[in-house]
Amino acid sequence: MHYSIYITDRPDSAADRVPAVEPHRAYIKARAHKILAAGATFADDGKTVRGGNYIVDMTREEVDEFVANDPFTLAGIRESIVIQPWIKACFDRAFLIAVTPPGAPDVNEPLVAD
Repeated sequence: MHYSIYITDRPDSAADRVPAVEPHRAYIKARAHKILAAGATFADDGKTVRGGNYIVDMTREEVDEFVANDPFTLAGIRESIVIQPWIKACFDRAFLIAVTPPGAPDVNEPLVAD
């Protein structure tokens, strides 16, 4: 199943981030086969890293392990982590009619009643 992982880092985490950057990149690279998209998020200044977003193809157990063992998590820079199932409806500038995973909302039905 696909999951969205939205991470916010502590505002005061810049100094703790520096020694964890290369281990984090190696960690992500080793798991790239399970990651559909990923990247850092920034403060409004466009320079200060504030966290990251991931779209992954993992089981929930794999997601929990992935987040828990990330060098940035181990360095204590995370402020909050939100993990939610994710359905691909629009990707790479194209609208897609996705196959509905078992137990997920039908993407062909309205998500909010009119």
